[in-house]
Amino acid sequence: MNPDSPQTAGDVPGRFRFPGGRRKALVMSYDDGSEHDRRLVDIFNRHGIRGSFHLNSGRLDRPHHVRRDEVASLYRGHEVSCHTVTHPDLTHLPDDTVRREIADDLRALREASGQPVRGLAYPFGAYDVRVARIARDEGIAYARTAQSTGTFALPHDALAWAPTCHHGAAMDLVGPFLDESGDGLALLYVWGHSYELDGFMTSDASKDWRYMTELCRRLHGHDSIWYATTLEVADYMDARAGARR
Repeated sequence: MNPDSPQTAGDVPGRFRFPGGRRKALVMSYDDGSEHDRRLVDIFNRHGIRGSFHLNSGRLDRPHHVRRDEVASLYRGHEVSCHTVTHPDLTHLPDDTVRREIADDLRALREASGQPVRGLAYPFGAYDVRVARIARDEGIAYARTAQSTGTFALPHDALAWAPTCHHGAAMDLVGPFLDESGDGLALLYVWGHSYELDGFMTSDASKDWRYMTELCRRLHGHDSIWYATTLEVADYMDARAGARR
């Protein structure tokens, strides 16, 4: 049996594992394409951690954002994902505009990254049934919200994907995640913005690059963890659903 298939050697019928027979997965999900992504990607790379980076193509090349001509190299080994062209609240826009914001961003990011861009993070985390339907029709495989669950559960609906937590709360969940010993799959899904780590004159310890470095240090190098992108987990869930049928 292929060890990277949804059901791996050692599984009982109906019980699934992530690739490599792992039971846990980590996803780091960051929005907006701030210039601070450069420093965050470097931290991820040094710790063997993968990221999903949700970009607004209309902001590329603008001050304090990444350049269009660096997208492919900067995010190599990570996922580039849609965040719409201009970052509007999609729930307040007509269908045609929602469709254009998503489709044009997908097209621009595929060209810039050379990746098969199929994910979305809703701007402001705002969505409704109508927006999710349009996203699906445009070929979106998953769409992330900003409503944290505080749990390690996989989403029931990939187009309403609620993360575990913002990175500011992640440090307190590292221990429970590493110690988690149930039979089911466990996903620690962390989201945020890299510019938040450049906090100035704040008492919030999570708004600091040292915090992120320490978070990644604690999470890296565990054989039990699949270090994945959101799209990889979404495709895994699709494969798992197909295996159940």
